[in-house]
Amino acid sequence: MAVGRADHVSYYAASRAPASWPLQVGTVPAAARGFQHRPALDGLLGPTVRCGVLVGTAGVGKTQQAARLARAAWDEGRLDLLLWVTATDREAVVAAYAQAAAEITGFETTAPEQGARSFLAWLTPAPADPRRRWLVVLDGVADPEDVRGLWPPGHPDGRTLVTTSRRDLAQPGAGRWVVPVGGFTQTEATAHLRDALAVGGRSGRPGELEELARGLGRLPLALAQAAAHLVGAGIDCAEYARLLRPGTGGTLAELVPGPGALPDGQPLSLHEAWRESLDRAERTPRTGGHVRPLLELASVLPPEGAPEAVFTGPAVLRYLEHYRAATAADVVPVHVEDVRTALEVLDRLCLIEYLPADTYRAVRVHPVLQRATREAPAARVPYWTAASALVEAGSRFRDDPAFTPFLVRAVGLSQELDGSALWSTTPHWDTSLGSDHPSGAHEVLLRMGELLGEADGPEAAQSHFRQLADEALRRHGPKSSVFYSARKRLAHWQGEAGDAAGAAAAHAALLGELVQAVDPAHEHTFSTRAALGHWRARAGDPAGAAAAYAELAPLQARQYGPGYSDVVDTRVRAASLLGEAGDAYGAAIAYEALLHDLLRHLAPQGGPRLPRWSAALGMLVRNRPDWSDVFGAHFGHAHWRGRAGDPVGAATSLTHLLNEQVRVLGPAHPDTAATREELARWAPYTRSG
Repeated sequence: MAVGRADHVSYYAASRAPASWPLQVGTVPAAARGFQHRPALDGLLGPTVRCGVLVGTAGVGKTQQAARLARAAWDEGRLDLLLWVTATDREAVVAAYAQAAAEITGFETTAPEQGARSFLAWLTPAPADPRRRWLVVLDGVADPEDVRGLWPPGHPDGRTLVTTSRRDLAQPGAGRWVVPVGGFTQTEATAHLRDALAVGGRSGRPGELEELARGLGRLPLALAQAAAHLVGAGIDCAEYARLLRPGTGGTLAELVPGPGALPDGQPLSLHEAWRESLDRAERTPRTGGHVRPLLELASVLPPEGAPEAVFTGPAVLRYLEHYRAATAADVVPVHVEDVRTALEVLDRLCLIEYLPADTYRAVRVHPVLQRATREAPAARVPYWTAASALVEAGSRFRDDPAFTPFLVRAVGLSQELDGSALWSTTPHWDTSLGSDHPSGAHEVLLRMGELLGEADGPEAAQSHFRQLADEALRRHGPKSSVFYSARKRLAHWQGEAGDAAGAAAAHAALLGELVQAVDPAHEHTFSTRAALGHWRARAGDPAGAAAAYAELAPLQARQYGPGYSDVVDTRVRAASLLGEAGDAYGAAIAYEALLHDLLRHLAPQGGPRLPRWSAALGMLVRNRPDWSDVFGAHFGHAHWRGRAGDPVGAATSLTHLLNEQVRVLGPAHPDTAATREELARWAPYTRSG
């Protein structure tokens, strides 16, 4: 390689004797304390591999594994040149190449780019040039632009080894072997802690080492820095593990050595390394400022994975819009594709794993990265938004029992990380929330109990709602809405467990307290009265159930109007249960009153008085869509009229009803068929009369 000719004089300002062979340029990191050999990587510099790529998130030990491979190749005499490049940016790569060229040729260059090109040319020698076996290690490539035009050539005499957190650099190809690098296995992690502590003259019990390894997510960098802190601070593994638990100790920054005491020459603590990756992700175009809030959201969800639907629902889109409004000058609507783009960027930088096709584990984050994210300066930890997103996702997966374990895990994690995260500090009664959405606690706590009941049985739901009621009582006192809601659901699942009478008694007691605590027309009292009627009926007390519904109907009518569907349903239940209790006459009268009120309510304002039901029905169906309630009330009245001893009246009424149903619904409609069948029951009495 003739790099010293006259046309290169302006680039090469000095000369020295070329280095002797074999030649090593750059410093290969020494083996870390407690280093664990990973045999799966041994073939990375095999004869058919021209370029090996180790890809993984910060802290998984990529550099240490690359250093082991490089040292082994050097020590075994398989290399003439070993170049180690700490590839923090393009300038560092260019400078390292230029230094290698200077070492090889003896010419010092004043133009690093020219020196780098000369080195790359040397890696592909001319046929007459001496052949040299070489290995170039590019450690920590952070951006594809940093190595654009600087990739070593694929030459039979050479190998390239790259470590990176960029998945877009880790594309398989001819002669290229890409190896994802993850954390240690539990055995490797425990052994690493044991060996690293032994170097510092410390030890730990096997069980304590295993617990600590799990608590640190078996992440090599976290384990190394924890071991150094244990030695330096003079604390034992059990105490460190206690401090590591959420809510009981310090932050990650307080549980690793200071900058001057990091082990094995490490330049950054774990949380600083990840913060650097996140800053780089935020600088990526087209992310819309969404990568940080999305990572913060992922930091409060199960690390083993969460459905994509949790990140793309309305609750998260609104949250991202509000987040941007607080941090940027412009505010733009956020769409699902914006979220997916940001998740793809986080995946590309190995901050998350994003696998959209995986139904329940589409977004995964290492637990230590989650903690570092939650503890970052000015971090917003969106527990409430995450809970709302879980409720929305639960609606999507309503019929999928596999969603329940995920929801339970997610809610449990939020409560473990922050026991107050899903509780508000100012509970109050809010009728707009409805009976199943109490203020004072997030709706997800109630939703989880329902899913537990559906998936695992009534006993699981009872246990959940009992604990929820106790917690609500402790936090907000005996008159909070969430306390009543939890008790109401507890009573419901008591009934579902087979104790209908106990459920009815519990609802009766709860109703008595509610009437004293809130307005009788409050939604909580309405739903409790309805539940009381339901469970009395299930317990074999139709008269008591009818009384509960009869008390509820006028309260609803005053609140919503007599034609409101809930009012009609309540009156129908009350009338039907009267008949089941043995009061057929009372049931007929109740249905007649309901029919009269429906006709009066639904007939055109100012219209004529309608003396006959058939004429009324005819006018009604021409002007209103609510014919089904009228038909139902008419049928109920006729049925119980016959049961009360007036078969002729029942048959006459049913004949009028059948004529209208045939005209409106058609002769084949199920309701028409039911009326025809009921008429057949009473028609013989008409003929005999």
